[in-house]
Amino acid sequence: MKNLLISGDIGVGKSYLLRKALERYNGSLGGFITGKDYVEGGHYIYMKSLNDFYSSVNVAHVVDGLDIYSAQVYSHQFDEYGTQFIDEAITSRQLVVMDEIGVMERNSPKFLNSIERAFSSDKPVVGIIKNRKSPILETFKSRKDTKTLFITGQNSDEVYNEVIHWMEKHQLSIKTKRKHEWSQKKIDMYERALDYGKDLYPGPLLKSIFHQTNHIKDKSWLELGVGTGAFSIPIGLKSKSLTAVDTSYNMLLNFSDKIRRLNIRNSKGLLVPIELLNTDTKYDYVLSSFSGSALSHTDNLTKFIDMAKEKAFILCPADSGDYNFKGDVLARRLHRHLKPFSGGAGPLKEQLEQLGYEYQYTEIDFNLPQVFNTMEECVYFFKELYGVEEDEEEILRSFVLEYLKEDQHYYVFDNHRKAGLFTIISRVSH
Repeated sequence: MKNLLISGDIGVGKSYLLRKALERYNGSLGGFITGKDYVEGGHYIYMKSLNDFYSSVNVAHVVDGLDIYSAQVYSHQFDEYGTQFIDEAITSRQLVVMDEIGVMERNSPKFLNSIERAFSSDKPVVGIIKNRKSPILETFKSRKDTKTLFITGQNSDEVYNEVIHWMEKHQLSIKTKRKHEWSQKKIDMYERALDYGKDLYPGPLLKSIFHQTNHIKDKSWLELGVGTGAFSIPIGLKSKSLTAVDTSYNMLLNFSDKIRRLNIRNSKGLLVPIELLNTDTKYDYVLSSFSGSALSHTDNLTKFIDMAKEKAFILCPADSGDYNFKGDVLARRLHRHLKPFSGGAGPLKEQLEQLGYEYQYTEIDFNLPQVFNTMEECVYFFKELYGVEEDEEEILRSFVLEYLKEDQHYYVFDNHRKAGLFTIISRVSH
């Protein structure tokens, strides 16, 4: 089946399961998700575009205690904006996502037609469909090219595996390394660390980058590997515009929620690997902030740098410094083979020199401590990070107690690192 829908009762985890599956995806996607803004006496339901992870519009107002059939629905918003969100995804993305299709849009014929167009297009569609009796919903579910999965509290793993199998069957690229996937728990812990150490990270790194720019309020930026916006949000607040690129669906949703809360109107997000990134648009500055192996291939590196009108900035681990979370100390205590310390700076220097780019290189010390609510959370974090077995847990606890420090509200594990910052002069600027 070309199209896949997930249904089930409210609160059973439909959207969570879809987010978990899309976190495995390594291609471009578009479409829409819905969310709620709570106000006194009820809430607004909004629809947000997944084409730019920013554009959003209220589509209904629901009074507390009333059924959704009694909601005040803004049918014209579905027709105007919802249609646009879907049509753009059909035209320019590999995968169309709809989360969710419901009954509020029953009086929005243009929007309903755009859903049909997506189902009938050559693009695979995956989405959530409300578990309600409705002729319109039955029309979608009864299509010969569409399959509906019903999720309960007991079959989540089975449904998740079927979604992944569907993605593979339709040749939608799946990430090969699970370390590139971000669960909400992992994101929440990262955000906690950023909030705690905001003066420690990314402050020193941003200071060095901003020092090498000029007239920043008039400049456009692209950031590769945006994460939750540690760099992008400060850049967006200072600049004319920002395009934030990542391959993590959960990270971009988190970033999207933050810029919406902060009312940052000049930023947008793109879920796309660099191999598929459109190079027609050029930016004054481009930044890759610890984006892993995304630039290890020469074609990707050249593509990224040549998108800059003035300068390209690349942050990566330096070739010398401390291991992440003192991993070398723990490895020796666990009698494990210690991998040689390796950053990205050395290979990147060689690539840039071979390609003939002019660059400057500096190293910057920083500390991004991890923050824990409890000792148990800390032990769990390190067990997951280093694959510590049950019979090694006593050694791990001893290691944690030695380096963990107590703050007023948290347990804190310092993580002193050294970053390499490359500033590359664009060929376009010459």
